[in-house]
Amino acid sequence: MKRTTRITILATVMLGLVAVPFVGSAGAAPKPNPSLASFEGATIDLRGGWGDAKACTSNGTTTTCYRTEAEMDANTQASRVSSGVVIQATCSGTLRLYSGTSYTGSLLQLSTQQVYTNLSPYGFDNVTSSYKVGPCSSIFYDGANGSGSVYPGNTNANIQSPTMLGGWDNRISSIYIS
Repeated sequence: MKRTTRITILATVMLGLVAVPFVGSAGAAPKPNPSLASFEGATIDLRGGWGDAKACTSNGTTTTCYRTEAEMDANTQASRVSSGVVIQATCSGTLRLYSGTSYTGSLLQLSTQQVYTNLSPYGFDNVTSSYKVGPCSSIFYDGANGSGSVYPGNTNANIQSPTMLGGWDNRISSIYIS
């Protein structure tokens, strides 16, 4: 190998090593904050209250709120159709938590699976009074990050309950969707 070829190769390698740090640090994406929700063209921080929003849906990264559950359902269905989402054979669905008994009051719909989800960022810590479990089983906890006691009621797939078991109303702090 000629000396000029070795120098060219060495210079190319060195240039590549110098360029890598600049590419990697050129603007890291901000960490998602599910507490910040889109509502009618504005951003609201759910930790400080929901305002006129009554139904919020979150995938753990993006949270969107609506005035009614029906409006949320219509927009969620429309976005699935327009995005061409394909339903997989594995479990995919949502968990709905309601602040009132008999599926009334504010509604928080969650879809993030296989992680503990704390309800405090959504302003929903110790608020749940009724629930609807979608096609994926769920576990409710009275502590953050899946700690504390496990809710003894049925939270299997496709189960719903208009009330919480005795002593568990307004007690759920985190959930896990299987």
